[in-house]
Amino acid sequence: MKNKFLALAALAALAVGVNAYAAKEIKVASNNTPYTEENVQKLASTAVSMGVKEPVSLSLSGGNLSVSGSSDTKCTFKVGSGDTPKIQGVSCK
Repeated sequence: MKNKFLALAALAALAVGVNAYAAKEIKVASNNTPYTEENVQKLASTAVSMGVKEPVSLSLSGGNLSVSGSSDTKCTFKVGSGDTPKIQGVSCK
């Protein structure tokens, strides 16, 4: 339940365009998405706040974006297709 609450809070922050990530740039090891650097940083920052450790790797496949890092925690964002992520859900394990 706590992870669901945190995920919803993170999504809400993304939805209103909170730029809290701007204070610290997240280190990205690899990224195969068509997203802008700003969107990559927002997604990476959300994943880091959910327990993924830097540097992070973003991997887009079939409308799902996996964000992993140097910890066992991995986040999967349902983002749909296109050049801009349309977040429909997030799961971190």
